[in-house]
This record gives sequence, C-alpha cells and structure tokens, in this order.
Amino acid sequence: MSKNKHIKFLNKAHNLAKKKFGSTFPNPAVGCIIANSNKVISSGVTASEGRPHAEEIALKKAGDKAKGSTMYVTLEPCFHKSHNGSCAEQILRSGIKTLYIAKHDPDPRTNKKSIKKLKNNEIKVFLGLLEEKTNTLNHFFFHSLKLKRPFIKVKMAISNDEKIAGFDYKSKWISNSISRDFSHSLRFRSQAILTTSKTIIKDNPRFTIRKKGKIVKYIPTIIIDTSLKIPLTIKLLKDISKKRIIIFTATKGQKYKYLKKIGCEIILMKKNKENKMNLMTIFKKIYQLKINDVFVEAGGIFFTDLLKNNLVDDLHLFKSQKIIGLKGKPFIINQKISDLTLKEISRIKFGNDIYHHLKIN
Repeated sequence: MSKNKHIKFLNKAHNLAKKKFGSTFPNPAVGCIIANSNKVISSGVTASEGRPHAEEIALKKAGDKAKGSTMYVTLEPCFHKSHNGSCAEQILRSGIKTLYIAKHDPDPRTNKKSIKKLKNNEIKVFLGLLEEKTNTLNHFFFHSLKLKRPFIKVKMAISNDEKIAGFDYKSKWISNSISRDFSHSLRFRSQAILTTSKTIIKDNPRFTIRKKGKIVKYIPTIIIDTSLKIPLTIKLLKDISKKRIIIFTATKGQKYKYLKKIGCEIILMKKNKENKMNLMTIFKKIYQLKINDVFVEAGGIFFTDLLKNNLVDDLHLFKSQKIIGLKGKPFIINQKISDLTLKEISRIKFGNDIYHHLKIN
C-alpha cells in the first residue's frame, strides 16, 4: 500500500478525534481506524470522559476481522491497565499485524513502552506519520503533562481602545452576539472555566454553554475567592446539582461551612506577603484534580497577575470597534497589546468584531 493510502487512513482517524474534542477530558481525543485490503473494517474514538479508549472500541467492533489487519491510531496505545487489559495487550490478542501511530504518548505510564512491546511481538510499527496533527489537536494534554499544570486559555472582549468596561462597569456587552456565540464554542472545547469572585460579584454569570439560547452543557467552574466574598444568592450556586464548583479561598467561617454543605469543593490556601493566594500553587492543585485544560473568564487585574506569573498559554481576544475612553477599565494594567510578545494562530471577522487566537511567547 502506498504512503498516500496510509496518510488517508490516518487522516480519517484524526478527523474522528477532532469531532470528539472537548468531551474526552481529562484524556486527549484519539481516533482509530482498522483497515484491510484498502477498506475500513471498523473505527473508534475516545469515549466521553476518556474511557473506553479509541483502540478498544475499534477492536470490539472489528471482532475476528481484526486478524491480519492494519491499525491507524493518532496516539500511541496505552500501556497501563484498564478493564480489558491495556490497549497494547488488546492489540496483541486481536491479531493486528501492522500499526501506524502518529505520535508516541509522553505519559510516563506509556511513553514508547507499548511500541516496544508490540515490536517485540513481531507487529510492524510505523511512528511519526502526521505527528503534527496530533500535536495541534491535543496540545493541552502534552503541555499540561510537561508543566504539571493545566493548559491556560484566557478569553477577553475589548474595545478598540483596549478597555474591558466603562469606569462604572455598566457597559455589559463589548463584543457582538456572533462573537458571544463563538465564545460558547470555546467554552464547549474546554475542561473547566476559571474566574474570580470580583467577576462573579460584578456580572453574576452562570457560565453555562448555550446553543441557540438553550443550555447544552454544564462545565466545572473554578472560583478564586481569597476572602470568600461571593454572595450565596449567585446564579452559579443555583446550578450546583448539575455542575462541579471548586473554590480556592484563604477564609474559613460560616459561609465556608455552608458552601461545603451544598456541594462546593473548597480548597483552603494560605495568603502570601501580598495578601493573595499563590497562583502557581493554585494551578498545580487544579492539575492534581485531573483538570488539565482551563478557560479563564475574568478581568484585567487577574489577567495582569496571570501574565506576571507566566500563566497564560493562549489568548482568545475579541476586539470590537467601540471606544470606551480614558476612564474605562484596561484589559492589562499599565500595558498594551503591543507590549506583549504574541504569535497569531488565527483571525476571524464576526461582523464589526475581530477575533484573534493568540499564543503568548
């Protein structure tokens, strides 16, 4: 079979993974195709919340037809134990003869162990074809694994003069409805939203994910609230039975006890010399909770703090043509966009708004 045929099947596997991205957290989205005589026998993609894996699903569908076939998978099959044994063990039992893997899995539990085992059992393994596609799709997973903290994405809507609100915060919508709809799709492809008590007190958001006005998903919400200032009447708490709410605070008391009682997960922290909680420690703890992809929706002060601590990986910026004026609230304290070292990944025009997907170097 020519190289182009192998690329075709691996592309099919990548397309499966791409369609499922956003629902497999904390695992990466992986696609798998099993083919024989240039025909697809079966396919699989990582199930919701990460299990079962793509290979296990594809092998179960294929049954005895897997014998002598070729498997195409976007990430190295797992080496660690699962209900039916590791994916590597299941492949060995299936009779698959050839395996094309786009990228090895850097997770220490696997990290080329499956490749070695499969090769040692006389399965032909080809590694690296379309590796960049896997890198791009599951960048959050590889990044968080390397840094032992979540991949951190920040969303900001700003005016043409780089403000996020008027001096009294009354200018509620800066971006238009098309931009806001797209913002919901960004939420959908995230594992958790992170915000501050100041944003909650000011905006009272629900942080649901909506499509055509209807709620389609409840997403875990993380709140940074040093002094436990959030009111007990906020909209977020009305959804407590439907979503996970995690609060980082340095304050105990009656409100602390009540929030725990109704189902909030509260993580008690110590304050530093600046009377704040250490952001790096917070993100390390979030990673320990198996949350490795975070979408930040907060204000300019918090964004500035994240930048100071090198805790911004991606910036999703919606820029409108509105002018708010000198007294407006800046999106970065004492800085402008031009002061940041940015690489533009993509740009889309939504009516009069321009959306920029930026990587911070």
